[in-house]
Amino acid sequence: MPEFENAAIARQLELTADLLEVGGVDKYRFLSYRKAANAIRAWPEQLSSLAEEGRLTEVPGVGAKLSASIEELLHHGSFPELEQAKTAFPPGVVEVMQIPGVGPKRARQFFDSLGVDSPHALGEAIESGRLVSLGGMGAKTVENIRRGLESYLRHQGRMLLADALPLAERIAGELVDAGAVEQAVPAGSLRRMQETIGDVDIVASSEDRGAAMGAVRALSEVDRVIGSGETKTSVLTIGGIQVDVRVVGSGQFGAALQYFTGSKEHNVHLRERAKKRGLKVNEYGVFRVADDGSEGDRIAGATEEEVYRALGIEQVPPPEIRHDTGEIEAAEEGTLPRLLERADIRGDFHAHTTSTDAHSSLVENRAMAAELGYEYIGVSDHAYDLRMVGGLSVEELEEQWAEVDALNADGSGAPYILKGIELNIGPGGRVDYEPEVLGRFDYCIASLHSGWNESADEVTARLLSAMDNPYVDIIGHPTGRILGRRDPLPLDIDRVFAKAAETGTIMELNAYPDRLDLNDVHLRRALGHGLKIAIGTDAHRAEHMRYMRYGVATARRGWVVADACLNAQPLDTVRTWLRSSRQGRVR
Repeated sequence: MPEFENAAIARQLELTADLLEVGGVDKYRFLSYRKAANAIRAWPEQLSSLAEEGRLTEVPGVGAKLSASIEELLHHGSFPELEQAKTAFPPGVVEVMQIPGVGPKRARQFFDSLGVDSPHALGEAIESGRLVSLGGMGAKTVENIRRGLESYLRHQGRMLLADALPLAERIAGELVDAGAVEQAVPAGSLRRMQETIGDVDIVASSEDRGAAMGAVRALSEVDRVIGSGETKTSVLTIGGIQVDVRVVGSGQFGAALQYFTGSKEHNVHLRERAKKRGLKVNEYGVFRVADDGSEGDRIAGATEEEVYRALGIEQVPPPEIRHDTGEIEAAEEGTLPRLLERADIRGDFHAHTTSTDAHSSLVENRAMAAELGYEYIGVSDHAYDLRMVGGLSVEELEEQWAEVDALNADGSGAPYILKGIELNIGPGGRVDYEPEVLGRFDYCIASLHSGWNESADEVTARLLSAMDNPYVDIIGHPTGRILGRRDPLPLDIDRVFAKAAETGTIMELNAYPDRLDLNDVHLRRALGHGLKIAIGTDAHRAEHMRYMRYGVATARRGWVVADACLNAQPLDTVRTWLRSSRQGRVR
């Protein structure tokens, strides 16, 4: 039978949690499902394999009851509590709940009072004026929900990179391991590491295309076959994701991979370039154009290097930057930079612990950092002003610092722990703690956690004021966006970057999958201001530190090189950079 991949299991547990929350059950019931889903999404092994080996309870948050539910899901496609929860509300109510400005209580209110059972029905209730007639629903609140609905609909039908990439890599690996194809590589927006993905595209090579298409149809993840021909098979996975696999001959693989990687703008530029050279480039290769305009001899196509070289380009632009924003010209001139790689990363600056709202201890985070090959790991729990998530008092900081000192002195040779904090940027740019406390941290991240209804001038001024604080070293998740759920703050980003350049403040690239903040466009602009970048996973479980790969992918999209990345520096250099960010500002 079709097999659930981890992301699909996580989505089913999240659906259960959402339905239970809308139903108003005890919060610990739905939170248990959310916590397990969160851990499963980052877990490196397939849960189907863990289930076969009786190891499901090794996943944090998965106890005996949830283990039994996951077993049911794997074998029967659902489990009793999910089915029971589905009987209370239509699935569309969960969608309404996820619209910015709504949430579970309002979704329930809209359903009970107005019969709103889908985003479409919510839109009708807004337009007809019925929504504003409900208690507590003023014109401003309704307008905020309307904007939230527009944002939700813009992102509908797309999945996070972190959900799509593991599935694509697994399918590609299965096809190669089965001997069905010689090579298989995720293509399209997935290979360009875009933050959200529509469908999954895979390009493969085989001299027996019929057998390859049969292998695609027989994949363990397949729920149904949408269509299957001689060169392309489209399937729908059990998790509801469409996967398109294209198979070409080995001599055409490089051309097909280049063509189906895109982007459209990049490929148009290459076709124009080919035309000027009397050539034609398509998914089957690079061809000479005969005098009569017909397609002549094929001169390249087996590898991407062949394709670009045939067009007079010696360097192959990395897939992440193929957007026709200067990469072709730089490749032609041989000036493409060596972009940041995962192997360059020496540590993580944004990781929370059980001292505030996370689910892994400092010791567990350090152990994960060691597993990832890091030289150092930062502890950056929430500061005092965010008491709702356990923000730390000075007394609690003293306890944490004592633990950090003891671990650093234990002689284990494990990654060094840096004392950090995630400060909250409050009104007027004020941050938690007095200067004598701030000065004791190795570094301070300062983040905006409010202000979604402020004007661009107001929220920008608050951030600029925070950067005047000499102890603010890094600005965390600068735009505050949550992909698919919350639009970015209306910052004047160039004013922010100019201020960061003036104060020596480092900008974070938050690698958590639904943030990826800053995005690639902002990163290039930040580099243009001469800024340094710190990549942080914002880990709330030790396993989340594996999300660094998505931060690195986004950094590459933004043309970030190792010399501009705080994480890519040895510990001594990190300390130097952090000192220089405060130099001249601390009185």
